[in-house]
Amino acid sequence: MADVFAYFITAFVITTNVPPAGWLQYTQAFTDRAACRYIIKQGKDNLMLQIKNQFKEKLVSVETFDCMTREEATQRNTKLGH
Repeated sequence: MADVFAYFITAFVITTNVPPAGWLQYTQAFTDRAACRYIIKQGKDNLMLQIKNQFKEKLVSVETFDCMTREEATQRNTKLGH
């Protein structure tokens, strides 16, 4: 039986926080990357607006969006000092 993974919309953001860079994940899960990436493509402007509203003046930039598991995001954030 194949492992089942949940993928989440994930944004790489730069902020004025310490450490300044990190991967931010949304809570809605997708069963495959293709479905997740489709939602990013269709709603990128709205996703950017949500992040801007969340971080307000602390946001420097949203560098990219991707779809990854919680484990992948945790590993990447650990490498960034989180």
